[in-house]
This record gives sequence, C-alpha cells and structure tokens, in this order.
Amino acid sequence: MVNPIKLSGDFMLNRRALIVAIAASGVLGVASPIFAKDAASWDGTWSGTSSGGGRKTTVKISNGKVVSWTNNGFARPKVTGSVSGSTVKLDDNNGWTATMTIQSADKAKISASGIGNNGKPAKNGAVLTRR
Repeated sequence: MVNPIKLSGDFMLNRRALIVAIAASGVLGVASPIFAKDAASWDGTWSGTSSGGGRKTTVKISNGKVVSWTNNGFARPKVTGSVSGSTVKLDDNNGWTATMTIQSADKAKISASGIGNNGKPAKNGAVLTRR
C-alpha cells in the first residue's frame, strides 16, 4: 500500500522541480533574442581591421545574403555565404572560408582561414562593426 503522505511529498517535490524548470526556460527564452538574429537583421556593411596584416576586412550583407567580402585587404570575388541566426558562413570558392559570429547588435567577430599568398595555410580574424 502506498503511503499517502509520501506520495504527496513526492508530488510536491516534482511540482517544485517543474516550476523551477519552467522559470529557468523563461529566463533563457528572454536572453536568447539578444544574440539571435534573423537573416535580414545582419544587413549592412561590417568592417574592421584584420589581425593578419592590419588591413581592412569588410563583409557586405543585403536582404539576408552575403554580397561581398574583403579579407585582410584582398577582395574575394566569388564569395558565397549563408546567414543563419547568430552566425554567417563565408566561402570564396577559392580556398578561403570564414565564420562571423554576432557579439552585440552592431559588432561581430570574424575568423577566416585559407591559403595565403605564400602558398601556406593562413588564418586571420577581426572584430567588425556594422556601419
């Protein structure tokens, strides 16, 4: 036979755990839109100075699509890209790839890698500001 008091105590404990879980998910639900971005909200020209030589890095996004990419001063003429949530993926279809990650409403961090002018693997990054 089940002890009614024990059953009641278990139910109270489970109800409290459920309330805590719901409250926690509510807090996370409020915090996530701060960094979640829809494709159109990435629109603009993002620019900054590259860590790999100090030249300009620029990414232009229009209507949620990557339009152009200049990486450490070098134009990437055949750039393709995808905009999804808090991340933008870039590919120049010639060995260079990059990932932009949102930091705040008008700041993003970009990390790029590919084959440098010397024929060896190269990497660079930058903090970009939307202008």
